[in-house]
Amino acid sequence: MASIRMLKKEINKLAFDLLQECFAYRHFSEDLSEDRFDDVIKKIVLLRNDLILKTNHPESDADSASLKEHYKRVEFDLLKLVEVVEDLKK
Repeated sequence: MASIRMLKKEINKLAFDLLQECFAYRHFSEDLSEDRFDDVIKKIVLLRNDLILKTNHPESDADSASLKEHYKRVEFDLLKLVEVVEDLKK
């Protein structure tokens, strides 16, 4: 991880790319229900907000090793965003 700033940019970029993919999928898929589409969009936005919150507010009294572990977990949680889009295609 290069910096916290870059991590937040990666989170935003991935979230917005996935939102664009969802809207494109909705446009071209006629069998997609509005409720399922709305649920996926809400999950993406909530996960994005949660990841940004975790990035902005790590444990205040942590040492550098635990901070590195914290940010590695945040990066790993980025994969949850991709898994949410897979729910759209089910």
